[in-house]
Amino acid sequence: MSNLDAALRVEMRLEIAKLHRRMQATTVYVTHDQVEAMTLADRIVVMNAGHVEQIGHPLDLYRKPASLFVARFIGSPTMNTFPVSVVESTGNNVVVQLPAGRAALDIGGGSTEAARTITFGIRPEDLTVCDAGEAWFSGELVVVERLGSQTFGYLDAGTEKLITIEFPRAAEVQVGERISVKGDPSNVHLFDSEKGQRVN
Repeated sequence: MSNLDAALRVEMRLEIAKLHRRMQATTVYVTHDQVEAMTLADRIVVMNAGHVEQIGHPLDLYRKPASLFVARFIGSPTMNTFPVSVVESTGNNVVVQLPAGRAALDIGGGSTEAARTITFGIRPEDLTVCDAGEAWFSGELVVVERLGSQTFGYLDAGTEKLITIEFPRAAEVQVGERISVKGDPSNVHLFDSEKGQRVN
């Protein structure tokens, strides 16, 4: 369907979904488009270089990606990911250093070593504007996308890539504005920087 325009792609996805429901047959659909996978599949098999990264229901993969590859592949815009240092580790809790502050996180049954670099991930919709003293990220908005139903901002917070934030659609944010944002620790995803596997 990659050769179709945007409107026809949506129509074709709907037709395929209706056909699948009507036939009630097991269907294998191969795609590089994660939107197609998320909207058409009952279960998704995410493959990377011939290896299965994760199998699960679409929202399970979105909410708890098993690897950095899946985290970056599922979701549009993609998850914010960047390396952080663990500055403290006690039992199931770690404290990581972020560009504008620190965050205490529960890693459950996972484990990590103090001072080890891990990859921190958080989705754009899980970041909210806050006071500078509470911030995980602070910086200047360099791009604002107003898509009607959604508003996205791209924050230069000193990380390798811009931090993507989803604002309320009527948010009055402007390019050049300096803002601070933070997230809920329960929405943070941590991955081993070398192997790419989830650690929390």
